[in-house]
Amino acid sequence: MQELTKRVLVSVFFIPVLILALYFEGWPMFLMFLLLSTVGTQEYIAMMRKAEIKISWMWMLFNPLLYALWVFFPNADLSIMWLAVFGAMLFSLMLWDERKSVPNMFATIWGTVYTALMPALLVKIGWHLSVKKILLALILMIWIVDSIAYFVGMRFGKKRDVTPISPRKSREGFIAGLLAPVVISLILYISGFRYFSLVELGLIVVAAGVFGQLGDLLESMLKRYCNVKDSSKLIPGHGGILDRTDSILLAGSFLYAALAVL
Repeated sequence: MQELTKRVLVSVFFIPVLILALYFEGWPMFLMFLLLSTVGTQEYIAMMRKAEIKISWMWMLFNPLLYALWVFFPNADLSIMWLAVFGAMLFSLMLWDERKSVPNMFATIWGTVYTALMPALLVKIGWHLSVKKILLALILMIWIVDSIAYFVGMRFGKKRDVTPISPRKSREGFIAGLLAPVVISLILYISGFRYFSLVELGLIVVAAGVFGQLGDLLESMLKRYCNVKDSSKLIPGHGGILDRTDSILLAGSFLYAALAVL
């Protein structure tokens, strides 16, 4: 089966499930991102171990627990982060290795941020911030932007020198990814779409166009460091769960931070 066919078939099955969870929010969204945190942690640990950074498998229990704590105790973010840092430090002290303990500690902390804190921030957009399905709008925008950037890059991409982290990413596709959310938002606003305020619409544009693409590069950087093509083979034609959510995690966590400040 061709790669594109696999991608389409998987998308037809999973996209409605994801949209329904995001639309109804509450427990469906919490459970969906809990699954992401658990599977994402497994993928992250497996990747790091291929780079000889042996993070304990116990973090497959700790990260989903920390994710839940971040969701249910929104006023204790710093205290929960301290627990995560302390746990990583304690593991490194107990399993001391002169060459590897310090890299292991920092890789463990980043793994918690990536697979526990970021998913929790996405859930908190729906649970604790009074906004209007803005996370669903962001993810739909990211999907559209990714598709536009992919097809523009495939059709018109000639200068593939955006970054050595992802040599296949073309300059034309990257620019299309930056411009697409701006154009889409302008069309919506001119046509009378007023569901989101200008500030909210602007944040969605920045999150999808800038931070969504940076999230993709971030995951590429991790995979290149670990010398793997995909985070796993979990989803046929798509790779692992981190491969499919890399843009969403960074863009969504940025959106939460921006909304919380504003």
